[in-house]
Amino acid sequence: MKLSQLKFFCTVVEHKTIAAAARELHCVPSNVTLRLRELEESLGGELFFRDKNRLYVNPKGRLFYQQARDIVAQAERSKQLFAGEHQHGLLNLGALDFSLVSHLPARIARLRRLQPHLHINVLSRDSLVLERMLIDSDLDLAITDGPIEHPLLASQKAFDERLVLLMPADAGEPDAATLAPLEFYTFSRECSFRLKVDHWLASRGLKPRMTLEMESYAAMAACVQAGCGVACVPGSLLPLILPAPGLKVVEMGEEGVSDLYFVWRRHQLSDELQTILAILARPG
Repeated sequence: MKLSQLKFFCTVVEHKTIAAAARELHCVPSNVTLRLRELEESLGGELFFRDKNRLYVNPKGRLFYQQARDIVAQAERSKQLFAGEHQHGLLNLGALDFSLVSHLPARIARLRRLQPHLHINVLSRDSLVLERMLIDSDLDLAITDGPIEHPLLASQKAFDERLVLLMPADAGEPDAATLAPLEFYTFSRECSFRLKVDHWLASRGLKPRMTLEMESYAAMAACVQAGCGVACVPGSLLPLILPAPGLKVVEMGEEGVSDLYFVWRRHQLSDELQTILAILARPG
C-alpha cells in the first residue's frame, strides 16, 4: 500500500467519478483506474461497486476512506515541517542557570516570536553536566563556559562574561587577613567555574574560614550583606543584585574572564541550528 494510492482513492471518493478525480489530480483517467486496482489488490478486496463506467464506494470502502483520509492528511501535515521560512521540530536547549536570568530571557523571547512553530525545551544544569548531555544526545545546544575542547563537541563564543567578588562594604581588600574569618560562597564542583575560583584562591594563598556551595545567588548576596562572607558571582547578574546596601564588587581581572559559548555536537550543525544560533547571538 502506497501513500499515492491512498490519495488517489480519497480523491475518487470525494469527487464521485474517475474523470473528476483525474482532473483534480492532473493525470489521465487510466492512471487513476490503475492506482485503484493496485490498492485493491494490496488490500485483497474491493472498495467499490462497479456498474459500467460508474464507481460506488461500498461499505468497506467507506470505512477504509475514513482511515485513509486521516493518513493522507497526516502526511500533508508532516510535509509542512520542512516547508516555509519557519523552523519546525523539537530543540532541547541547556544553559547555565544564571544565563537564563541574565543573557537569555529576551533572546529566547525573540526566538519564540521569530520561530513560533519550533518546539523548545529549556533546562539549567552545571557546565560538566551540560557537556555530558550533549555527548549523550540529550541536548541539541548548550550555553556554557568555554571554549570547549572535546573531540565530539564544537563551540563558538556566545556572550561576554566575567566572575566578580561580592564582599561586605566595610571589608578590606580580598587578602589573606580579610578572608580568613569569612565564609566563601561559590559554585558546585559540577561547574567548571568552580575550578577557576579554586585556582584563583590557591594562587593567592587565600584560605577562607570555610567554602560553601550555594545554588542561589540571592542567598549568596544576602549572606554577604549580613557580613558573613564573600561570594563569587557572574558579573552579568550585578544589575539584578545592585545597588544593594552593605555590598561592594571587586573585579578579578583577567583571571575572572569567563565568556559563555554555544556548544553542539561536532558535525551536527544543521541549517536549522545555524538559524537558531544567529537569533540567539544577536544583542538584546
